[in-house]
Amino acid sequence: MSAFAAPQELHDLAFRYALAVDSLDTAMLASVFTSDGVLRGHGENPIEFRGAEGLARMVGQCETAFQKTMHNVFNQTFERSEDGRVTGHTTCIASHVLRGDDWKLLDMAMRYHNLYAQEDGVWKFAERRLEVVWVETRPVQKFTSAMMDADLKEFR
Repeated sequence: MSAFAAPQELHDLAFRYALAVDSLDTAMLASVFTSDGVLRGHGENPIEFRGAEGLARMVGQCETAFQKTMHNVFNQTFERSEDGRVTGHTTCIASHVLRGDDWKLLDMAMRYHNLYAQEDGVWKFAERRLEVVWVETRPVQKFTSAMMDADLKEFR
C-alpha cells in the first residue's frame, strides 16, 4: 500500500456522508455507497447497515434517537495497493443531541476505515467500518434569538 494524491471526489464522499446523515437524507446517503455498500462497526461497535435499505434504516434510527446531529470531518488519508484497491481513513467528531427536554450532547470521536470502489465510473464507499475511539456527554443549550440580545450583543 502506498499513499497517493486522491481525487477531490474521494474527499467529497466523507463530506456528503456527513451532510446526508445530519440532514436525514436517505437518498443522498445511499448515493455515496455502492449498491451493495455497507457501513459496519469496527472493534466494539456491533452495527451493520447494508445497501440502500440498511442505510435508510440507519437514518431512521438516527431520527428516533437524536434531536440533531452534526458530523465534523477532519483528517483523511488514502492509499492504493499494487492491485489498484483504494482504502483510507477519515477522522470525525460526531455530535448528537439526545432526545429529551434537557439538551444533552453525546460527542463521539471516530475513525472510519474506508474501502472505495468505482461504480458506473463514480467513486463511492464500498465499505465503511466505524470505530468509536471515545465518547463524551455534557449538557448544551438550544440556540434562541433571545441569546442575541443577552449573550451575543456584539453580533447584532
